Amino acid sequence: MAKVTIGGRSYDVEVRGDSVIVDGQEFPVTVRNDGAHLTVNAGGAGYRVQLPAADARGSGMAVQVDYRPFTVEYEGRLGGGAAPARQARTTAPSAASAPAAAVKGAVVAPIAGKVLRVLAKVGDTVARGDVLLILEAMKMENEVKASADGTVKEVAAVAGAKVTEGETLVVVG
Repeated sequence: MAKVTIGGRSYDVEVRGDSVIVDGQEFPVTVRNDGAHLTVNAGGAGYRVQLPAADARGSGMAVQVDYRPFTVEYEGRLGGGAAPARQARTTAPSAASAPAAAVKGAVVAPIAGKVLRVLAKVGDTVARGDVLLILEAMKMENEVKASADGTVKEVAAVAGAKVTEGETLVVVG
């Protein structure tokens, strides 16, 4: 088990063959090498991932996920023989923009688009199916709904912002 930090938020992560356990929740993962980048399908969402050269990897790797820069830090063993890590500084965007598989309770953009209205606020109690925000994609308004009952822990979406498919918009816990 390793402690992984993305955008200042830490997670307990363990890699087990074709799945990754993040904070006790298991996500199926497939990885395809497409030459200059990897295509990673984690928990049903696909991501384009570019890693540093093998000799530049360490505990503070600078990676790109869907063309967005992140610094991923880890302590301990990720699984599959990862070396013990040293601590590094995070220079990544907020964890809210990290891949959904890394954020427990994340409600993600189902498609790339523009956030028209954000209806949820931190602290709101929501039920599964409640509309959290309106996303415009392909000239259509799409309701992005809560996937579970809970309390809104984080709102990463901002009205007027462009978002990519799979980007975390709201975290419900």
